[in-house]
Amino acid sequence: MAVGAVLGTLVAGVGLGGLWGALGVLHAASPLVLPWASLGAAAGACAVLATVSAVIPAALSLRRRPLEYAGTRE
Repeated sequence: MAVGAVLGTLVAGVGLGGLWGALGVLHAASPLVLPWASLGAAAGACAVLATVSAVIPAALSLRRRPLEYAGTRE
């Protein structure tokens, strides 16, 4: 999850940096405003979904003993 957040931030930063540079060439400088609350909420929601998506299958697979799985065929 953290790697995806960092890579997404880097890609967005490169895109926004190019846009900001192009606007600077046109002498139409604009301040960089980031909605930190929205970004934090989105990252938090992704973290919760990733954790739940990892924990539920692991918990379901641990309900049976490993020896019971040895007798099943794929």
